[in-house]
Amino acid sequence: MAGQGLFFGVLLFFFPVCTMGESPATAESATVNCDDSTPEDEDENKHVKLLIRVLDETGQAVEGAQVTLVHQGTLSVSKAKTDLIGQCKFINLARSSYRLQVEKKGFYVAHRDPVPVPETEAVEVTLNHYREVSDGVDVVYTPSSIDPSQTVSSESLDAREIVNLPYPTTRDVRNALPFLAGVVKDNNGQIHVRGSATYQTRDQLDGFNVTHPAGGTQRLRFSPDAVRSIQVVDSRYSAEYGKASGGIVNFTTATGDDRYRFSATNFIPSFQDRKGVHINAWTPRMNFSGPLRKGTAWFFLGLQGEYNLDVVRELPQGQDRNRAWRWNNLANVQINLTPSNILTAGFLGNRYESDHLGLSRFDPLETTRRRRDQAYLVTLKDQIYLSGALLEIGFAVNEFTTNEQPLGDSPYQIKPGGSGGNFFKQAEEDAQRLEWIANFTWPTHHWHGRHQFKIGTDLDRIGFQKSENRRPILVFREDGTLSRETTFTGGSDIDRNNWKVGLFGQDRWSLSDRWLLELGLRFDWDKTIRQPLISPRLASSYLLTDNDSSQVTGGIGIFYDATNLNILSRPAAGRRIDQVYAEDGTSPVGQPIETRLLANQETLRAPRFLNWSLGLEQRLPAGIYLHGEYQQKRGRDGLAFIQQSRQPTSWPRTLELRNVRKDRYTAIQITVRHTIENRSSFFTCYTRASSRSSHVFEFDIDNIIVGSQAEGPQPWDTPNRVIAWGWLILPKDLQLAYSLEWRDGFPFSLVNEDQALVGLPNSRRYPYYFSLNIHVERRIRLLGRHWALRVGFNDVTGRENPTVVDNNVDSPNFMTFGAAQGRALVARLRLIGRT
Repeated sequence: MAGQGLFFGVLLFFFPVCTMGESPATAESATVNCDDSTPEDEDENKHVKLLIRVLDETGQAVEGAQVTLVHQGTLSVSKAKTDLIGQCKFINLARSSYRLQVEKKGFYVAHRDPVPVPETEAVEVTLNHYREVSDGVDVVYTPSSIDPSQTVSSESLDAREIVNLPYPTTRDVRNALPFLAGVVKDNNGQIHVRGSATYQTRDQLDGFNVTHPAGGTQRLRFSPDAVRSIQVVDSRYSAEYGKASGGIVNFTTATGDDRYRFSATNFIPSFQDRKGVHINAWTPRMNFSGPLRKGTAWFFLGLQGEYNLDVVRELPQGQDRNRAWRWNNLANVQINLTPSNILTAGFLGNRYESDHLGLSRFDPLETTRRRRDQAYLVTLKDQIYLSGALLEIGFAVNEFTTNEQPLGDSPYQIKPGGSGGNFFKQAEEDAQRLEWIANFTWPTHHWHGRHQFKIGTDLDRIGFQKSENRRPILVFREDGTLSRETTFTGGSDIDRNNWKVGLFGQDRWSLSDRWLLELGLRFDWDKTIRQPLISPRLASSYLLTDNDSSQVTGGIGIFYDATNLNILSRPAAGRRIDQVYAEDGTSPVGQPIETRLLANQETLRAPRFLNWSLGLEQRLPAGIYLHGEYQQKRGRDGLAFIQQSRQPTSWPRTLELRNVRKDRYTAIQITVRHTIENRSSFFTCYTRASSRSSHVFEFDIDNIIVGSQAEGPQPWDTPNRVIAWGWLILPKDLQLAYSLEWRDGFPFSLVNEDQALVGLPNSRRYPYYFSLNIHVERRIRLLGRHWALRVGFNDVTGRENPTVVDNNVDSPNFMTFGAAQGRALVARLRLIGRT
């Protein structure tokens, strides 16, 4: 509660600012008079108005664009931000001519000069999205990082940063996310935002939920060349966003325009010298876009293929390779039925195949699985502009299918130092989501300031089907004797569904040209938990100076986790029976121990979090921006399986799912950013964080490790972390780009030869992680086309960053690490477009 008191104390400190004076020209999108007088009550000559509407090249409203008016006589400057429907209004303008400039990150700057007032009452400005090849335009502007209309805590990457950043595997756009503050990728490739589990984060593609319907993970893939921007919102997000205590990841994809465009990347495979020279990766990507009908309809098509060959040095020749294939296809269509009615449709298809999934130095070929994944997403959205208001309705269908099969029927063997036999489980899974959304934004309303109200609803229908078959597992000691035999019985197929409904209302209240409040309230309910959930949220931003050089932001709110059908369905997997053997490996010790999981969803509640944060942004000399952020999350009623009662053995028999887990996340973050127009960009961030839980041990019928629940760090906990990236334009059309990450190693647990937990869970850590990637790119014109050739090194220092470890204290290879990344020479060739 001390944190809540601190935040509300800051708000009380802000309250008197409503009495501040007015600037010569007031922008209603960012400022209002604090009294109730209207411009008509004053001298007519002092209250000339000018309405600005900002659209992109396809007629979509552009929210958050910075609009600047410069008086051509006095050179006085007035600024505003466009609202949710792309509009802002200036009042108190003098009768004169003005220079107009409109800018937003990811767009080219738009100019209009002169703009005579009052002869001109309204101006419509078109902002063109940044494209690497554009007609006669080469400069893209990055606006100030201090935005008085921004209350959320967020970081973003635009299309240029996504393409330029040298991250290790540029074929997967998710690998760019760890270069945003607060985002960590674990050893399994899953993304964690601000210390949260993957399923606690909501991933959105063009406004639609694309997380796995049952498990909450992000499985959809799409080409990074097809992504226009990525935004990660990790605190102070509005009531518009539903169940997601961890944060929001927004992916915005590209659309076409009135010019046909074609680009291609990595259409030549790459080779590696690892136990012989061979193709290790081929990831061709292609974009094609243009008009279906100029001025009213456009299309975009983004294709990506992927072939990968992983070679494990420590395994014998012929048993050391895993090949994987993947493809995805993203298609978007936009049709402007009228200038005020815009219809968009999208399709995304995915397919993945791997014949030896899970191959590593500790898991030989026979233990791997054949895996086939398919997924698709179909979306339809209609936007209708109604005299200063916006109505948005949409529908989406999302489905994921998985088939995983072992290579044979031999019992799975777990030994100190590795595994053997065939994997013990085969599984088929299908999950679907039908999603309906509707949002309405009211025209601006004036009452003690400026208000913009928004209400909305979303409705989801989720289906989940799963079939599993498990075979015995044998656990051996170091001397080769049998320690334990595990069998499974009583499992049943899973067929579950869930309905979820959410309603929200929010108000963006500009009390003055310095102070913005965002107040919101959300209601959620689903058929599984059947608990009405109320989520109040409050966020605020306040400019400390007149020249926008310093700003403080803060917020507090209640957030809930989405119902996880994957966890709730674990009891349907049946029972596990463990027989322990004496040191001779043949004599049973005691009776077989039966372990079963229970879940009574009638008694369960939705996990609840109280999140609050404070931030300070400061512009320093030489165009450097400093941002400090403090965040705290406190979760309760988290789901965990716990032992019903004490048993005479050391192993639990009956585990029940209850709301007992408590999670804690605390972080202090310092970020420095510097951008020089189109010449260079530099970003550096240090985070000191702690992510802990009261129930770390993950009970599952498939988890062969025996242990008791305990408090400890989350598996993705990183107490210290530094990330840095940037690029610099050099002479002769050369571009130098780099990315760096240093952090503490992730925690892991220790076991003995009986697969019993040794010590507390997550009591050890991997070595610290360090990776420096440096690439140089040259732009050339050849055969009437623009080309870009990039060459560089990933992991320049050759630092081995392991992702697996032999954690068995009785193994001769105890604390041996594997799956090292290693230094790699990489090259990329892109066909950008016509000259």
